[in-house]
Amino acid sequence: MKPNHRQTHRPAGTADAQALLTRAVALHQGGQLAEAATLYDQLLKRLPRQADALHLSGLIKAQTGALAEGIERIRQAVKADTRQPLFHVNLGRLLDAAERWEEAATAFRAAARLAPLDPTLPRLEAAAWTRLGQHGPAAQALLRAMALEPADAESAGSLGDALYDCNRFLPAAGWYGRAATLEPHRILAAFNRGAALRDAGLTQDAAMAYRALCALAPQMVEPVEQRMQLCHRIGDPAGATVAARRLLALAPGHAVAARILGAQMPDSPLWLVRAVALDPMAEDALLTLAGRLYAQGRAAAAERRYRHMLALAPSAGLALSGLGLARASLGLEGAMPAVLRAVRVAPEDAALAANAGSAFHLAAQPETALSWHRRALALRPADAAAWVNIGTHRLDADATEEAIPPLDRARRLADPGQEALANSNLGVAWMALGLHAEAVGAFRAALERAPGDAAIRSNLLFCLCFDDGADPADVFRDHRGFERHLPAVPAVPHAVESRDPERRLRVGYLSPDFQRYPGPGYHFLLPLVEGHDRTAVEVTCYHNDRSRDATTGRFRAAADRWRDVAAMTDEELDRRIRDDRIDILVDAGGHMSRNRMPLMARRPAPLQVSLPLYPNTTGLSAIDYQLADARLAPPGVEALHVESLIRLPGCVLCYRPAESACAPPDRPPWMRNGHVTFGSFNNITKVNAATIALWARLLAAVPTARLVLKWRGLGNGGGADRRLLAAFAAHGIGAERLELCGITPDPYQGYTAIDVALDPVFANGGTTICDALWMGVPVLNQTGPTKIGRWGASLLAAVGLGDLVTPDDDAYLALGVRLATDRGFLEIQREGLRERTRRSALMDEAGYARAVEAGYRTAWRRWCAGLPPAAIDVTAPNGEGRA
Repeated sequence: MKPNHRQTHRPAGTADAQALLTRAVALHQGGQLAEAATLYDQLLKRLPRQADALHLSGLIKAQTGALAEGIERIRQAVKADTRQPLFHVNLGRLLDAAERWEEAATAFRAAARLAPLDPTLPRLEAAAWTRLGQHGPAAQALLRAMALEPADAESAGSLGDALYDCNRFLPAAGWYGRAATLEPHRILAAFNRGAALRDAGLTQDAAMAYRALCALAPQMVEPVEQRMQLCHRIGDPAGATVAARRLLALAPGHAVAARILGAQMPDSPLWLVRAVALDPMAEDALLTLAGRLYAQGRAAAAERRYRHMLALAPSAGLALSGLGLARASLGLEGAMPAVLRAVRVAPEDAALAANAGSAFHLAAQPETALSWHRRALALRPADAAAWVNIGTHRLDADATEEAIPPLDRARRLADPGQEALANSNLGVAWMALGLHAEAVGAFRAALERAPGDAAIRSNLLFCLCFDDGADPADVFRDHRGFERHLPAVPAVPHAVESRDPERRLRVGYLSPDFQRYPGPGYHFLLPLVEGHDRTAVEVTCYHNDRSRDATTGRFRAAADRWRDVAAMTDEELDRRIRDDRIDILVDAGGHMSRNRMPLMARRPAPLQVSLPLYPNTTGLSAIDYQLADARLAPPGVEALHVESLIRLPGCVLCYRPAESACAPPDRPPWMRNGHVTFGSFNNITKVNAATIALWARLLAAVPTARLVLKWRGLGNGGGADRRLLAAFAAHGIGAERLELCGITPDPYQGYTAIDVALDPVFANGGTTICDALWMGVPVLNQTGPTKIGRWGASLLAAVGLGDLVTPDDDAYLALGVRLATDRGFLEIQREGLRERTRRSALMDEAGYARAVEAGYRTAWRRWCAGLPPAAIDVTAPNGEGRA
């Protein structure tokens, strides 16, 4: 770098020093850097603060690779003479070369203060701030430059860039406009003006700007494309069509134009796929396709499209937001930074705020999710989606009563895009409170809007299982109707290993509950998966959930093969199961949450079995068998089952207790309290009006007794508490007789405080019955007319407590009074109950696994022989199945 020509500063010293400096500058200007550097150093030995020598020797240091030393020399020159703007400028240039951009900007600013009329200096400062990513200070510097040189089109365009990057789109548009006016050939400035107007929300003005640019640059594709997109967005189909045709004339394979012209087929993916295939750089097509894929549940495919989009437009807010949502759905890292960056790009965009809330919800950060949902609602108060999100958040937080008002508000807004979801989630809320008729009405209203939504239809079917006012025959017909609303899928032959009826079976278990919580997988699936005879059965676990815990590791270790399938579409999972050559696919979800019933309807395996954690028939003709026992499925129930029944000996389920330090107390609670304490730790959706009325009669008959109710959302004085207390008060039972409790970390803890567990009528408990028995607490039960009311008969008989199963309200009441008043009788029921349970069929893991295997084997033999499914009785735990 040659020194700039200027009058040198005369140092205090001898004439020889001045002569030495003059010789050094001449050598420097002649390119003899080493010789000049030597003379500068000689001079600095005599006069260490000689400013010109420090400055010029610093330039040589930088030119010869010693950049840091050069910076330090020029800093010394600045200290020696602070009034020289050139010193500050060259210091800034060296700092910029060293990528120390904040210091460079400061140096250029100092130079500008010394030479306030030089427009180059604020431009240099702005460039340094821009490299640092500090667009606000860059904009301020460029404003100073424009004040000095108003006709500088390049600075006007750069100022537009800086303001745009500060999200100050409207001022940016103004400066882009000035740049384009000053120099009309600056097509990029004119184009950016349109973008800034667009992002400022002035869509009509942006479309007009692009239309003008189309006339100025008739062969330029981008402004035509932008005009087409904007016209499409503002509902100007004529303008969009004109632009699309012109675009196709310029670029016959242009994907965006193809997509716009194919808008008459908005539900078909063909145009989107074609558009992306024609032009992988077509951002709008990529974004739309990614959104469509995500809406279809294909999160992995959507995530790839969003990444592709962001490679083209790193600051695209919707793409960032979509990427975050997709990665959150898949449980991948990087989800939260993406959605947060999206809302920084467009802080006033309610949809991006809502997406941030959804992503944080998927990441199990509920409070942060709620704040973003509220932000979306503040930005758009009449947004039905925001109200749905708020209500859904309260549902997931077990604040069910608080969920109802926002969901009802969303429903009343009658947004066609949200009405089905609002009604469905409202149904979930009513169901959680045990108000099944109201819930059924909400689900049916949702299905009127979205008849093909399998998840909503499953919600309806599950709710009907708990509705004591529903006719069982009607409930069966509703279950049978499920598959009529699924898309038709052609039957595909199965590539089994062989039709050898005695070979080792490949059994697949499909469940979202290969974990400790929230489902019953640990208690009822783990004993079976771990207990299989591996010489007879090869086990593959298909885990349909993103959550993992220590129990997941146990399932994985117990399985011969493990597949994480939550992110797979039905088509992908169908192929996976077929490629694994599964012989018998066992579904453990039914129509409960996170189910894959549409997948089961595709019949990916030649034989399919329902494990009856779901309390009804699945209704799917593609499911051949369902496990049962003689008490859960007495003769005659086949009429309400699509599946043929495999009746097991002993018990339909095998229970494994969770690890816990809790044990049955040495002294029963009544001895400590002086009164009997009843308890029910069931989901309060089972605590219907009939159950409350019966329990109130029991409490009235035993005036000293207390009742403990424990479930999520109870015990905090909220709406669920008030609803229950009011219901009991209507039957004359005061709040002092009741204790309402929320869920505890150890589910067994509460059982040490109750003497007798009360099972709800019509909808019996399942896990809660087993938990109570393990904790030495007898369970008072009433058998019902449907499967959900016969769980107690199966589980209690398995441990020898069949006498606690009553046929009607009067018998239930009489036995409850006896348990509360006949202490000897109560102690007989409690005595050694944990050990009796341990030795019972309910916990015979080896016998249970052999019985299930016998049922599978008999079903497989029938299939190999070309016989249709038929009822199978497994005569003994170690015996054979008999069709």
